[in-house]
Amino acid sequence: MLRAGQAAFAILFGAVLTAEQAAPSFDLAATLQRAGERVEYYFARAQSIVCFETVSLQPLSLGLSGDGPARTVQSELRLSWDPTADTRTPLEAKTLRQVLKVNGHAPRKNDYDNCTSPEQNDTETQPLSMLLPQQRVDYTFSIVGPAKQDGRAAILVAYRMKAKPTVTVSLVDNNENCISYSIDGGMRGRIWIDAETYDVLRLDQGLGGLVDIKLPWQVARRSPDNGVWTMERFDSSIRFKPIKFSDPDETLILPVSASSLRITRRSGSPRLRTNTEYTQYRRFLTAGRVVPQ
Repeated sequence: MLRAGQAAFAILFGAVLTAEQAAPSFDLAATLQRAGERVEYYFARAQSIVCFETVSLQPLSLGLSGDGPARTVQSELRLSWDPTADTRTPLEAKTLRQVLKVNGHAPRKNDYDNCTSPEQNDTETQPLSMLLPQQRVDYTFSIVGPAKQDGRAAILVAYRMKAKPTVTVSLVDNNENCISYSIDGGMRGRIWIDAETYDVLRLDQGLGGLVDIKLPWQVARRSPDNGVWTMERFDSSIRFKPIKFSDPDETLILPVSASSLRITRRSGSPRLRTNTEYTQYRRFLTAGRVVPQ
């Protein structure tokens, strides 16, 4: 005879089995291969597309609320993905930026002395480059499971860079009050991949731990006890959605928004939130013909 406790256990165990059997299984290698192919297609097509980028940079208080006025930078963006002499498939794509307005006016010389992105960065590496075959070897990927993103069924993939973080620091135009730095390695995050088309729908990433940023000697000498900043947090998220073009009809999955939060101990702007919108997509079909979305 099956007792009440045994019956409850049997029902629960059966429910767990049913849930496990119902959960879809995903092939990691196949998912990455197909997602990489979609990224290659996106990079190839996006070279004929320009868009309008609006970046809002908001300093934050200790409580992460707004602290003072935000800075707004508007630019025109296009993608560069050029083959090299060594390979037909480039290793990574870059975003080319032309700043058009800063806080509503044409950029002035002192705007470039503000030491904020994006004025200081006329090129940026496209994060989706990680899914290209040549770069996937630098990451460890794992399947998290099924997910949803903007109403679409998705495959959620976790990743982390194999390399430990290294920091490159320099002065901008020899200005001791303006420091540029980049962190390579040490990042981890998640990718939402469309379960049907294998397009990337969302990409999140962040630092896996604290990273020290040693300041250039020209800056460190002025305050020897403060020659190092510490990057405590650098989280970002990019959302992608279908953008329709006409004449001829075409739909591409393109970035529509991004956000980031950066917390750097002892820096001039220790806490900064950045929100970005990508709008007014236009497609160049020939040298003399532009088709809006």
